[in-house]
Amino acid sequence: MNLAVPTLFRQINGGRVRCESEATLQLHLGRIISLAADLEIISERETFSVELEKPLRNHGGKRGRIDVWFRLTDDDGRQWRCAIEIKFFKRENHREPNNRYDVFKDIARLEQCADVADLGFMLVATDHRHYVDQTSYSSDTSDFDFRHEREYAAGNALTYKTGAYGPPITLAGNYAFRWSECTSALPYLLVEVPPIRLGPA
Repeated sequence: MNLAVPTLFRQINGGRVRCESEATLQLHLGRIISLAADLEIISERETFSVELEKPLRNHGGKRGRIDVWFRLTDDDGRQWRCAIEIKFFKRENHREPNNRYDVFKDIARLEQCADVADLGFMLVATDHRHYVDQTSYSSDTSDFDFRHEREYAAGNALTYKTGAYGPPITLAGNYAFRWSECTSALPYLLVEVPPIRLGPA
């Protein structure tokens, strides 16, 4: 991920990849991750697989889909699984403040994916400075803040105070939000999200 994501955005900013939708981000990120894995695999027993829109289920039924999911297996049969959620917010499709709520909702979902992932990532890209360095947000929605250099403390309830878009969200982990290449036309935010490991009852 630390190689694939910067590579993807260098290709976008350089004009090699044209990106107008979240689906395009998924496709090209999956492509670059696959290429990076192929370059590292040297044994015939090492395997790699990647899926887009991987369906997930919980005990109560459907849990939704993960945007990008991949698995690496080494010579000894050990495996590492990674789940990635992607958001791509365009200025022309301004949907505020629901977009900010949805980012935290996806982080919460990644925290609950320990059954299918050993590591998670939240990737946000945008051509709208509103998400990156907006001076302030309204008091009704200011809980949902992932602007550059903001932080979230574990256990802090985030409440959407206008309307009934969604219930409060409380995350298990601490998160520091650092946007990369803030001056570029398409800055991005990559947040590592460790899935919650539940001990024996």
